Amino acid sequence: MVSENTYVPDFRAGHNLALFYSAEYSNWTLNQNSTSVETEKIKALSQTAVNSGLFIRYSYHINIISNFGFFVGTTAGLLIDMTSYGQLRQGYGVAFPTIMAGLALNIGQKFRIFSGAEYGAIWYPEMSITTDMGVAKVIAPVPDMYSVYGGFDYFIARDKSLLFQMGWRRQNVMNLNNGSSNTYLNTLSIENNSYFAQIGVVFQIGDINQAINSVLPNTSF
Repeated sequence: MVSENTYVPDFRAGHNLALFYSAEYSNWTLNQNSTSVETEKIKALSQTAVNSGLFIRYSYHINIISNFGFFVGTTAGLLIDMTSYGQLRQGYGVAFPTIMAGLALNIGQKFRIFSGAEYGAIWYPEMSITTDMGVAKVIAPVPDMYSVYGGFDYFIARDKSLLFQMGWRRQNVMNLNNGSSNTYLNTLSIENNSYFAQIGVVFQIGDINQAINSVLPNTSF
């Protein structure tokens, strides 16, 4: 007899909610077009530091064939700088909900490997840059964000797993009008590359029960 407590389908279709911590190695590069104001001039720079992040992710897994399928969803969270970048001050970043998609392969009862990509934006409300004249300028950018990652889930229960993943994130702000605006941010081209390792927990919150119930013996009379 199949037990509802032990049976797991070949592919864990349905809704997932993940909470995870991110440790990140991050590099910001900045370039400026010419500006007429001496106190706003800054030479090109590249600065590196360490970030931490807390994220929440929703994903919906859809079976294609056997134990293979894909997922779509969204991720949001908060980034915090843990060490100083120097002339550029990052502060915290608010990661708006992304658009996300990827592939998943379920291996046995315990493992699910996956890879994905996402697009979104991160707002840094307190980011500032110190110019060559020692003047701090708040720039508060909202760069576009692209991310790719891969990892695996290890299921410690039928509907709960530990999450491990690694990946790369790129953020980019292009100057809008070659420095002709009075807005200081519009004189700058800003780029960030981050490499991250993440760990967390995933909760299966739907649909898997439908698969389980569909194979259980009908005990009704």
